[in-house]
Amino acid sequence: MVKPTRTSKQLKEMLIMRIAALPGLRGQQTDVHRGGVIGIPPEDGGPNWTVRFVNGRGTDRADIAQIIRTLQGQFDLED
Repeated sequence: MVKPTRTSKQLKEMLIMRIAALPGLRGQQTDVHRGGVIGIPPEDGGPNWTVRFVNGRGTDRADIAQIIRTLQGQFDLED
C-alpha cells in the first residue's frame, strides 16, 4: 500500500503539534524539536523515516514513541 508523503518539515510540525497536546509537554523540548525527522532505509515495508535521538534513549517516553509510530504508519518521507 502506498502511503501519502510529507516533507521532513511537515512531519516534524505534525509531531510537535501532537506532542504539545500531551499533558505537561506544551513548550517542552524533545528529540523531535532538537533532532528532527530524518530519512532511513526502509526494512521489510517499514517506515522510511525516524526521529534523530539527541537526549539519549534513557529519556524515551512511550506516549511520544506511539505518536511517532502512528505517523510512520500514515505517512512516508518525501524523497
